[in-house]
Amino acid sequence: MSKQNLSVSLPPKMRLLVEREAKRGKRSRSAVIREALQVYFRLRRIGFEEGSAQERRAVADGRSAYKQDEFVTLETWQHVVGLGDY
Repeated sequence: MSKQNLSVSLPPKMRLLVEREAKRGKRSRSAVIREALQVYFRLRRIGFEEGSAQERRAVADGRSAYKQDEFVTLETWQHVVGLGDY
């Protein structure tokens, strides 16, 4: 994969964090920033993923049940499964 340089300005504290992580992981600053950007883009993509047909149907069923007052509160569910005081 060919690479191109990109100049980025960082606040001093952020630059220090990048440098520390590079030293700790015995990697270049570029590698640290590359990895951080990969994580950033991966996390951004999560919000835009299309649910499967089964997931979309489950959401629609849940909304329908909620409109008909067919739901259990979190507190009730926690009590039933033994996770909290009622």
